[in-house]
Amino acid sequence: MVLLRQKALLLAANLLVPIGALIFMTGFFRGRSSTPTPAEVIPDREIAAPFDKVVFMVIDALRRLISSGAAVPFTARAASPTLTMSRVKAMTQGTSQTFLDLWLNIANSPNAARQNNVDTWLSRLKNERDPDKSMVYYGTKTWLMLYPEIFDRHDGVDSYYVPDFTIVDQNITRHIPGEMQRDDWKALVMHFPGLDHIAHQGGPYSAHMPVKQKQLDDVVQEIYTAIEQQPHMKDTLFILAGDHGMNEKGNHGGSAPGEIASALTFISPKFRAISKGVECPLKATENYEYYSVIEQVDVVPILAGLLGFSIPMNSLGMFASEFVRLFRTPDDGVWFMLRNAEQMLNLFKTKVDLEGVMKESSVCDANCSGCLTDEGHIACLWGRVAHAKDEWEKAGETGSQYLVKAIDDFSRAVQRSLSVPLNNLHTTRLLVGITSLAVAMILLLMGISLSHIPVDSGVLGFGLVVSLHAATMFVSELVEEEHHYWYWASLAWMAYVGISISRGQSWLWATIPTVLQYLTQCWNQSGDTTYPMVDLIHDFLFEYPLLLWVLALPAYVLSSNSLAKNLGMGSLVSRAISTPLCIMAVAFKLCLTQRDNPELLFFAPQWLRLTMLEVDQTQLLRITWTYIFGCAICLGAQLKLSSRAKKRDVMNGALELANIYLMLQSRPKNLILYPIFDLQLQWFLHSASLTSTEISVTSLVLAQSSFYASGGSNSVASLDITNGFNGIQGYNVTAVFLQTVLSNWVGPVWWTLGALRLLLAWLENQNIVSQKTAKYQNGTATSNGKAMSNGNGHANGHSKALANGNGATYGNKSPATPKTRAAPTLPGSGDAFFGYLSFQTFYTASSSLAVMLACVWLRDDPSLWTALAPKYVYVGLWTVFQQLLINFGLCTVVWWVVVSSN
Repeated sequence: MVLLRQKALLLAANLLVPIGALIFMTGFFRGRSSTPTPAEVIPDREIAAPFDKVVFMVIDALRRLISSGAAVPFTARAASPTLTMSRVKAMTQGTSQTFLDLWLNIANSPNAARQNNVDTWLSRLKNERDPDKSMVYYGTKTWLMLYPEIFDRHDGVDSYYVPDFTIVDQNITRHIPGEMQRDDWKALVMHFPGLDHIAHQGGPYSAHMPVKQKQLDDVVQEIYTAIEQQPHMKDTLFILAGDHGMNEKGNHGGSAPGEIASALTFISPKFRAISKGVECPLKATENYEYYSVIEQVDVVPILAGLLGFSIPMNSLGMFASEFVRLFRTPDDGVWFMLRNAEQMLNLFKTKVDLEGVMKESSVCDANCSGCLTDEGHIACLWGRVAHAKDEWEKAGETGSQYLVKAIDDFSRAVQRSLSVPLNNLHTTRLLVGITSLAVAMILLLMGISLSHIPVDSGVLGFGLVVSLHAATMFVSELVEEEHHYWYWASLAWMAYVGISISRGQSWLWATIPTVLQYLTQCWNQSGDTTYPMVDLIHDFLFEYPLLLWVLALPAYVLSSNSLAKNLGMGSLVSRAISTPLCIMAVAFKLCLTQRDNPELLFFAPQWLRLTMLEVDQTQLLRITWTYIFGCAICLGAQLKLSSRAKKRDVMNGALELANIYLMLQSRPKNLILYPIFDLQLQWFLHSASLTSTEISVTSLVLAQSSFYASGGSNSVASLDITNGFNGIQGYNVTAVFLQTVLSNWVGPVWWTLGALRLLLAWLENQNIVSQKTAKYQNGTATSNGKAMSNGNGHANGHSKALANGNGATYGNKSPATPKTRAAPTLPGSGDAFFGYLSFQTFYTASSSLAVMLACVWLRDDPSLWTALAPKYVYVGLWTVFQQLLINFGLCTVVWWVVVSSN
């Protein structure tokens, strides 16, 4: 009855945790709140536009400037999140975006992404200039999902199938020659995703990158040649832009310098009149900023001025003064800058009471310093613009420089003020989410209390780890660099375990788990901190890739040997089954690497590399999956036909199959981590001295640490989507999402499954101890000659046993083997596993609750969107995937099938 109550409480908690986390998420990640519509700026004079049509070419993840002929280059700073959908919206609407775009970007849903009646430069150009001419689009379907009614002629390509980086671009370029001959359009927008796909697959230094850059160079040259030679193209503005950058792994989504710095180049023969040219290429910089630096949203008013349409009312962009002299007269350029400033002033008025802040500006000095508030500072700057305008109208062109400077200062201040993401939190949903997590923790504590678990080193260690971690969530710097906490916590716990278990043995033996743990932490960079040792190992392995494969192959050899030992079909038959499986796994990994990272296999003969490219990787992987499934059936049959003594073999075999699947989802470099993990696990199994609560702590710290050791972090950009498409043709949202998350969580999943082996080994050790105790006591269930009945006619079989309602015993001390420490335990397979699962669930609930409370506490702090918002994305993934699907779902099924049901 007690065990049933424990299970019910545990089930309720495991449902409340993800439900509460998701409810909080819906109240946290929301769109921008509605604001009053700013007043439209009424033009007070006609300004002749320098151009009458535009070619807007977006290269996904472009980070390096490409110049062709007469060009004005910039670095355009994107805002977080640096995702394609949010960046397209920023470049067309001129507004800041929210983290809600992260989920819209993943969902790839036209209905969810559609922007109805949104004011953009696309809609302004469509309605205000040459109504008889068309809006044309070729490229990723994102633009068509956002603005389905804008384009009159279009051909969208599915850009979400990342493994394709050739055909997806060819389907765009095939339209260019024909469009260059036509004079029936005023805007030709193109979005090329191929370069971004290469970056995701192989990083910015992939061998495919130079080839793709040359292809895009040819496209730029073709368009520029048409502008120079075709009479109807002479007034065409050609814009080459990147929607975002990328980090050193080729990913994006966060706010690292490489991710927010995107290239932006304005190209036209007309620019020779205002530019003498600039040096190109430039030396690399750490922040990837080259030439003049503007904000990505500035594209919107620049297009409006150069093409002659009004600025969208909600745009936060400011016109670049570099283009003032491009107008028919310099005065026209200055007048347009004034119009842009008035538009931003109207937008500013929707946020503040201008008359009130004008009074505050009276305390500012002549340079608008010493203002009491940012709003007062902006009001003072607007006063300077008004004064400079008066002086300019009196002095003429001689006063334009002062006016342009005043407009720039004012516009930049407004842009900074209004670009800060405003909280649009749904308080009720936040409170419901927090309450759900708090109730879940109470239920877990009730369930744990029913077990009467004594306070031992495992419980104390668990409480210390969980409490300290919760406290770090209120410091944004520690949230961004969370790996530091888990690295130090895991090293400290490994040192404690090594010393406590290895008393009386060699000190060298005691240091093994700590040394191995430190080695895993040297494998990948995580967070913003750079470790020289990690860079040294990375550079060495990629300079000598043959060594990388020599170190990676033992992972497959160990899996093959372990699987052969545990299939239970005889040595020869088991070996004949396990060997082909691992050969297929190795073949798939080599073929995938040749496709995505051929530089890692340059040492292989050319005929072999060509052969690997010819292999159908999808079919090979599906055959491997089928083989794994067949082996799982064999293990199930063995379980039904074998005795209880074979449980460990079946468990080991099942988890070895999972291990092979996880290796299929890993990058080549991370394959070397698997033998290290296995050495750590074998050390724990050989020592056979961890208690069930210590197993819980060990699994927790190693799972968390391995996530960061595999290259994970709390930045959206660290999500590696490369292996999400393995075995999948096309873009199946659910399948790709699950495989993507799994490929990023291979370390935590590995250690979660490894904990089952530790629990089963501990349980079998307890049975052996019990049998020895019973034999020592001549088969009686007495303690010092006195038996204690548990109410069911049975007596406990441990010395000094304490009976409860379901016969569970705690605090057993017995004449155990020298390696077995006397410690509190949770006897019985059900008690052992559900006790372990309760601890794991409690950590998930407490850590998620800490992040929720930190989000509420720091709701007005800028770190809410730079540190805590990305972290909460991971909270959702940890609670739903790792806790609900893996800890509670998969592990419960495996334990019940292998242990409890037999």
